[in-house]
Amino acid sequence: MSDDRTIPCTWRGLPAIRLVGGEREAVLSLVGGHLASLRLRGDGIEPLWQPGWAARDPATLGAADIAALGGGAEAPLLAAITGSNLCCDRFGHPWPGETRPLHGEAGVTRFTPVAGAPGELALEAWLPQAALRVRRSVRFAGADLALSTTITHLGGTPRAVEWCEHTSLGGPLLDGAEVDAELDAVFASPFGGDGTRHPQAVCGDPLPVAECLRMPQPGEPHCGDVLAGRIAPGPAEGTWSIANRRLGRRLGCRFQRADWPWLALWTQHRSRTGAPWNGGERVRGMELSTKPIPEGLPPPDRRERWQGRPTTCLVPPGPGSTRTIHLRWERC
Repeated sequence: MSDDRTIPCTWRGLPAIRLVGGEREAVLSLVGGHLASLRLRGDGIEPLWQPGWAARDPATLGAADIAALGGGAEAPLLAAITGSNLCCDRFGHPWPGETRPLHGEAGVTRFTPVAGAPGELALEAWLPQAALRVRRSVRFAGADLALSTTITHLGGTPRAVEWCEHTSLGGPLLDGAEVDAELDAVFASPFGGDGTRHPQAVCGDPLPVAECLRMPQPGEPHCGDVLAGRIAPGPAEGTWSIANRRLGRRLGCRFQRADWPWLALWTQHRSRTGAPWNGGERVRGMELSTKPIPEGLPPPDRRERWQGRPTTCLVPPGPGSTRTIHLRWERC
């Protein structure tokens, strides 16, 4: 932290830091390193998902807390999740024999503020089970917020990781939203979800792209699914966006196609009735990933390539790997 544009704060009752830049402000949480908020200053509309349950520090969870969060590997992540979270070095459930939380350790680990470039807010954390160091930083560049993640390891050879920038959208933005993404195909996952919109599909079945991108409206039947979107070939930079004409707001994302072959689409439309969801959450996940499906250990046919795209990510030794997504929250 380098100037008075970085302000310690709390977010959902947990420690965080706010970054102010011109007309915009963002919040990074110290618990999990989540991009917790992205707003226009003085404007109450928040595009990023804010769960309806009370936040807790995963390091302090007791048995009763875990039960209230549904139990299982997902409970620690759900305790403090908000906004856009990092999945590393797992995207999905832990592999057999592991004790990692859902989507790996990054989302439940305490991050520490570190020195960054001028105008940059940077956090770092060590993931002990994965043996990886993670750096998360944000900076404003004009109307864009650059969210950068660097992953390093101590080994001398390239290291395979699962890596997803898991941006979850919620609130009034979803009511009447128009969602767009540069996908050339969307495929069913091996788990249909709860009240899936595609009950006849099996893993690998192609589905209509436009229908998969569409967010169900508030009065439609409850449903939920996770689908594998394949990023279309094109220029070096790809995009996805979500706009709401009624609110006059749009969130756009720019990314490098070479970094993210996949965009997993998570739709949650009040179909999860167990704790802590309680049938009340509406969420759309736009999940840029190196892996098509948030599952545990993939079967052999999905471990290197699937549907014409790579499904592995190698982090080189030394300085590691840095990947950046650019988010623009604006009036439209």
